[in-house]
Amino acid sequence: MKFDLSPNFEPDDIVRSISEAITLGQANSAKASQGSDWENVIGILDEAEHIIGKEMSVNSHLNSVMFSDDFNEQYEKTLPLISNYYSDLGANKELYEAFTRVKETHLTKQQKHIVKNSLRSFELSGVALNPAKSARFKAIKEQLSVLSNKFSKNVLESTNSWKKEVSVEDLKGYGEAELSKVRSGENYVINLQMPIYIDLMTYADDRELREEVYKAYISRASDVGITSKDFDNRQIMDEILELRSELSRLVGFSNYAEYSVESKMVDSPDEVIDFLDNLIELSLPQAKRELIELEDFAGHELMPWDLMYFSEKLKQKKFSFKKSDLKPYFPEKSVFDGLFQTIQNLYGVKLSEIDENTYHDDVRVIELHDNKELIGRIYLDVYARENKRGGAWMSDYQGLYKDSLPVAFVVCNLNSPSEGKPALFDFDEIVTIFHEFGHALHHLLTKVPFPCAAGISGVPWDGVELPSQYMENFCYEREVIDHISGHWETGEKLPDELFQKVIESKNFQSGMQMLRQCEFALWDIKTHISEADTYDILSEVREKTSLIPIIKENRFLNAFSHIFSGGYAAGYFSYKWAEVLAADAYEFVKSNGGIGSESSSEFRSQILEIGGSLDFMEQYIKFRGNKPKLDGLLKVSGISV
Repeated sequence: MKFDLSPNFEPDDIVRSISEAITLGQANSAKASQGSDWENVIGILDEAEHIIGKEMSVNSHLNSVMFSDDFNEQYEKTLPLISNYYSDLGANKELYEAFTRVKETHLTKQQKHIVKNSLRSFELSGVALNPAKSARFKAIKEQLSVLSNKFSKNVLESTNSWKKEVSVEDLKGYGEAELSKVRSGENYVINLQMPIYIDLMTYADDRELREEVYKAYISRASDVGITSKDFDNRQIMDEILELRSELSRLVGFSNYAEYSVESKMVDSPDEVIDFLDNLIELSLPQAKRELIELEDFAGHELMPWDLMYFSEKLKQKKFSFKKSDLKPYFPEKSVFDGLFQTIQNLYGVKLSEIDENTYHDDVRVIELHDNKELIGRIYLDVYARENKRGGAWMSDYQGLYKDSLPVAFVVCNLNSPSEGKPALFDFDEIVTIFHEFGHALHHLLTKVPFPCAAGISGVPWDGVELPSQYMENFCYEREVIDHISGHWETGEKLPDELFQKVIESKNFQSGMQMLRQCEFALWDIKTHISEADTYDILSEVREKTSLIPIIKENRFLNAFSHIFSGGYAAGYFSYKWAEVLAADAYEFVKSNGGIGSESSSEFRSQILEIGGSLDFMEQYIKFRGNKPKLDGLLKVSGISV
């Protein structure tokens, strides 16, 4: 059988392609609305969803990793078409009635769950609204789609617009590896791309330069930014929040937070706030102790541009090593070869690279085999570059469906090879790679043949991060370190002495880190409850969580893509909730044989293979034996209570 695995990375007239796919979707929806059994309703819709999903995914991917004004102009034209199609689908009363008929037929447990979730999605999409309200709901969805893309574009262009030429004297504190990233002929050029920014905030001795770069970074896409004011996202943010609030009220909710959690595992926004408040209360004493220690070490009150610099210096003193000591042991080839070996040991699948032309020379194509049977493919895009959105993520191109196997994109923004050296990764970057591959495995190892629930589809948002955060834990096992390390010159594995220091330093300043993530999550849920100004809400939250001064140029929210152009609105708490699940799951597997054990296989069969086809918490309990407890997260994070 010939499997459909290759995305079209040279789309010709994407507006036409999307229009044609939507026309097929509309025709299939009309057929499905007359059906009364699984095949004649969900089966017909799945066919269209598979085709439309592929068209949408590859366009969105290219706009993120190969941004150009010309492509983005065409891409923006497709957004209202897509938004209107899904708004019409969600408001289709005849289709809703067809699903209601299917509900009464003989179905498997998976099919019953899918139909139940589908009916809920219809209700959240305004299927019961009168024509006037339905039209307004549709208009809001279209506006949100366009505004989200504008937000993302402004962040990217604002980030790209700032560069500064500096001398080698300005970069005192850098090692050769850091200097090589910014060397440009006889000169050195710094920018706001994540690998460059992190290096500067961590290693540059020049405090004034750190302050300048920090202010440029924290004020991106804002009215006070050092970068162009043309990219100010404030009005877009306000519009997005107002539209979300109006949308939620249209379908009977008091606010967008209530609307958002309706499709998650938690029962209410109040439950989320209680969960976060509890974590803050447990973390705050340790975080305060950590800050006192850091300020005592620095010898003065710290400003935001001091934190990473002095944290690294203190870490070096406490554990007698620095981040750059690890880098030579983690060249790109060793890291990925070791990651692939770890995945094989965990789940019995083999990963291998193949040659195939893609959209950029940086991209690697990885195939997964299970007992020699091809089961999916990953397009791996690792290095940072100018016209590529910052951050790291996994997105799906297609799910398991008929003759199409699952395909995922894994994207990072890490160092590239330079001056005869391979790409050398920080340990934190390796953790990120493991995280994103956890998402990819969730998508590729599915056994669900229905696109609406295969892989990550249909998984509640507060469960999506479980497989990724679960994978992170294995980075700290000696067996895995032996797989992923190999000095780029000698091939030597990471020495035991350095490994022990990595373990000892794993939870360095974990209280401060926990507090920071809870700040983001608490702001997010509260800002989607209240009608107050979002920066006022952030200030209120920071009264609980912030331990150092906030500078007047801070416009962090103006570039908070997870909330304003990603899928995490009123759901950022999912990271923390999924950490509870992941820590609990990892502790269970570790205490029951670890890598390659039956419990490890059970995680694959009960969580990864099931996707969104069954109740997520029920599946977790089936794997684990009981509900997750907070204790595991506190233990893994090193929070002492």
